[in-house]
Amino acid sequence: MLSLVRLSGEVIPLPLPGSSVAAVAPTGGGQLVAVLRDGRAFVAPRGPAGLATGAGWRALALAGSGEMPPGAIAWSATSSPDGTRLAAIARPRDAESPSALIVIEPGRGRRDVLPLADGSEGVAPAWIDDGRVAIVQRDRLDRPFLALVDIATGRVADRLPIRALDVGTSRDARTAAVLAGNRVVVGPTALMLELRRAPDTGPAMPPADFVRGGMALSGDGRSLAMAIEEGDPGPSRIAIYERAGGAWRAVTRITPPVSASGGWLTWLP
Repeated sequence: MLSLVRLSGEVIPLPLPGSSVAAVAPTGGGQLVAVLRDGRAFVAPRGPAGLATGAGWRALALAGSGEMPPGAIAWSATSSPDGTRLAAIARPRDAESPSALIVIEPGRGRRDVLPLADGSEGVAPAWIDDGRVAIVQRDRLDRPFLALVDIATGRVADRLPIRALDVGTSRDARTAAVLAGNRVVVGPTALMLELRRAPDTGPAMPPADFVRGGMALSGDGRSLAMAIEEGDPGPSRIAIYERAGGAWRAVTRITPPVSASGGWLTWLP
């Protein structure tokens, strides 16, 4: 299901173009693009407001290069800093490989599937600029690392020895958030790439909180949303933190829809 969640706690259900949607991401012009498990895509030209008033979704006619790996499905997608492209990972449900990077350009009606040499986690690529994404992958010893991938070729430009379970960047790509164990750390993307390690600081989360779903930075990197459980097991919440100066403060906790469990989060522009 797709829900528009306001910081007040109000939840507005929105329709989806099908039952196999892997992710919904905002793109340029206020549009939303939904990526299905099989790599197809739909666009909501009028965004959330249009969906709320019945405008609906329109299928995108996509042509391009490459094929989905055998048995693979698409996972969560993210939008490029300029809002013209989406990137997603394709891999089987129960294995890290074979994997591929899916790049969709809605405005051009193009989808390219670029094979990846290493196994990939089923988390969304993080854009670090308009031409590269960071992908959580695993080496032959099952150790996670961050691969920096050129979206034009699918080639890995670098492998950062960062033991990340998830990684995300702000819409402007200047700020990065890394899930390391059960702690989320946040810092400048450029500094993370230069030092080749995760940021040092992040929100102070209660010890009983467990990150059980997606996380997302706002467009300017000043706000962070995380899908958590309060306890193990415990009730699901969306925890919102805000950075003021050099410190993070807890803003609010939102109860997600009853049918939601974890889930991928994205901030709207």
